[in-house]
Amino acid sequence: MAVTAPQDHSKCPLAAVDQRLDDLHRQWHQAEAAYFDPDGFRVAIQTAIQTSRTVTFILQSNKRLFANFDQWYKPWQDKWRTDPLMCWMRDARNKIEKQGDLRAHSIVHAEIVASHLEGGPKIEVPAELFQNTFQLIKSIPQNELGDHIRKNGVVRIQRRWVENTLPDYVLLDAVAIAYGRIAGLVHDAHTQLGLPAPVTQNDSTGATYTERTRDGRLPCMVGHAETRSLDIWLATGRPIKLTEMEHQVDLRDSEKLGTRYDLDPKGIFGGEKGPEGVLQNLFAAARKLFITDRHHVTVAFLLRGGRPVRIARLQLDEHGEMYLIMRWLANEVVRQDADAVILLGEVWKAPVESVGRYQGAADSPQRMEALSATLVTKTGEPITLSASIERVGTEVSLGTTEPQRGGAVFAFAPIYSAWGREIPKGWLDQSNSNDSGQPTS
Repeated sequence: MAVTAPQDHSKCPLAAVDQRLDDLHRQWHQAEAAYFDPDGFRVAIQTAIQTSRTVTFILQSNKRLFANFDQWYKPWQDKWRTDPLMCWMRDARNKIEKQGDLRAHSIVHAEIVASHLEGGPKIEVPAELFQNTFQLIKSIPQNELGDHIRKNGVVRIQRRWVENTLPDYVLLDAVAIAYGRIAGLVHDAHTQLGLPAPVTQNDSTGATYTERTRDGRLPCMVGHAETRSLDIWLATGRPIKLTEMEHQVDLRDSEKLGTRYDLDPKGIFGGEKGPEGVLQNLFAAARKLFITDRHHVTVAFLLRGGRPVRIARLQLDEHGEMYLIMRWLANEVVRQDADAVILLGEVWKAPVESVGRYQGAADSPQRMEALSATLVTKTGEPITLSASIERVGTEVSLGTTEPQRGGAVFAFAPIYSAWGREIPKGWLDQSNSNDSGQPTS
């Protein structure tokens, strides 16, 4: 969970306003954490709504600090009076304090995830009809596609809390958007007094959010689908937890890179070649790691301006888990404002013609092991570097590094969607003729 880190407000004349905005941020994440606990969510989200209103009350109580408070504050009031969401926030707070709880209801949205591309059977049912989700499983066809879904598919069940008078918003999203608008007001208040802009810090990642990210939805308030989701592996019926599938990596703290592999992390991410230069450096380093350790874990690198903003080691036991982890990475791209992603690790490769319909490279009799790193960016074409893996007994070797530009890198489809990029037609054509989104090379 990400919350606002404690800050020293003592020297700021608007310290009480800043602290209350911090409280709102913290309460939002408490509501997020309690999403599958109806009573816990009800208490936390209503407390957040009440706190949001007190930010403006405290600001108004400090109007003496401003030379022209009324003239400055009136345009904000006028704008919010015509904003349906901010009007709802005001009315909701009044209702909570004077009439009782909001009338929130829960909807369960269930779908089978069996592709990196969007699509597949979906159903929505009221929360009390949770068992109807199994109707979705019964709808899986008895054909090649159905076999693929049953082998690799995941049932993703998402709960969405909606308030009866605000049907177009999930409650968490509504309060997150309102937070951003209130944060914009608080920032403007500091500017009016000639004070430094307030900063919100994510205590789990160390990321700081200033004017550009506070006046809007904070990155930590985007992509919270994992928190409100229950994922069940179709083949076994067991739940899948994304928290067990990824692990934060900090190369700066790894002395082993220098002593065991003769590598300098600064050299990997240094230089002026941009993301493609980072890709080349990472793959060269990966070759050293692989030859020394005889294997290589799967690692995702999220970059902004050629510099890493998130590095995660991915623990993937089954192919279908990749569908979920890539959706999680897409959310991280939004949270971290990343403009490039590199996925590096061991893969199976196979000629396209050797792979049957609704199959992946791992299913091909002509499959080959390879060390691979793929780069995708907001604007450019994908670039993949790969080297074949040869094993003789306990000895391993790597072939020459082979570059490829373009190609259908299905796994990155959720990240393209997060960037607002259209999925290339060639990917869709290949998925329709092959396997609905599994990579063959």
